[in-house]
Amino acid sequence: MKQLEDFIIENIKKKGKLTFADFMRIALYHPEYGYYNSDREQTGMFGDYYTSPTISKYFGELVAKQLEEMWKNMGEVNFTVVEMGSNTGWLCYDIMCFVRKEYPGFYDKFRYVIVESNAYKRKKQQMLLDSINLPSEKVVWHTYTENGFSFDEIDGCFLANEFIDALPVHRLKVKKGILKELYVSYNENGFFEIEDNLSSHILLEYLETCKCDFKEGQVFEVNLDGVNWLRQVSKKLNRGFVLTIDYGDTKDRIYYEDNREGTLRCFYKHTVNCDFYKRVGEQDITASVDFTSLINIGRSFGLEFTGLTNQSQFLIALGILGKTNTLENGNNAVLKIKNLIHPEVMGDVFKVLIQHKNVTNTRLSGLKPLRLVEM
Repeated sequence: MKQLEDFIIENIKKKGKLTFADFMRIALYHPEYGYYNSDREQTGMFGDYYTSPTISKYFGELVAKQLEEMWKNMGEVNFTVVEMGSNTGWLCYDIMCFVRKEYPGFYDKFRYVIVESNAYKRKKQQMLLDSINLPSEKVVWHTYTENGFSFDEIDGCFLANEFIDALPVHRLKVKKGILKELYVSYNENGFFEIEDNLSSHILLEYLETCKCDFKEGQVFEVNLDGVNWLRQVSKKLNRGFVLTIDYGDTKDRIYYEDNREGTLRCFYKHTVNCDFYKRVGEQDITASVDFTSLINIGRSFGLEFTGLTNQSQFLIALGILGKTNTLENGNNAVLKIKNLIHPEVMGDVFKVLIQHKNVTNTRLSGLKPLRLVEM
């Protein structure tokens, strides 16, 4: 997208170079031309990738089941779910429909906040949710910036499904035993990378928390925006849980020695590439989530570790296999369920992290070991 590239080039000319985090932030979140703020389809058959809510309604229904258990553990208080970036709105739609039908007591105490900055997506979400005639106060829309959220403290759950992987990341490299940062610059041949000193001392503080042993020549990502998001979540969560579902892993599995180039990648029309500087604004750029750092940093903000599992175990523990036995399922529906739990599709690639704050009963069915689950 020429307008977006021109905007980035102008910024580089003014500053000499941009951190990759700044480049990624503009490419994805420019208010007019950024990938996530455009009116192009990003998910589904005509987009660039699939998400669990667009594959099967049972994903949302089982998340709803877990939310209802959280509500019970908290004493059946007024309960607010805050979803980060609802895309086309299907996760909210499936959760609301299931809660209204299956848990009327929970529904009476339940409200939903969608955090969405994209006006086009917000309109699509509103149109979808209008189709099920919800009371106006059940679903409301708010915003999030680096300075925080536009709503007051809540009791309930922050829900982040494929949110953190899309936050801007810094790219670092070990060179002759010294940490360097990879910056983006530009000349007549296009965008190119240069190595220089770290842009912020906060990167070093993050790495001290991470405690990783990076090898010579290894490139890796640091997600400072994820740190700030957790900080802001803790400020707004008076009591409740944080439910994060994303692709990634623990630090030992992400930063292994053979992973020399990091986890950054792009998605374009259901293909994966590492051409970060092509199709700017027209393709997704993401990095795997370091769940170990989320756990450790969360604790520093008062978010205690509840449990970590993969998506397959989470959904099986909540009863997804029973869905295949219902009469309404045909072969297509069963195939969709398999995509959610198959280890090589989404089942093992996606992880589920739950954290809590000011909650004493933290036993949750979605974290139950499979040997204790009735099949």
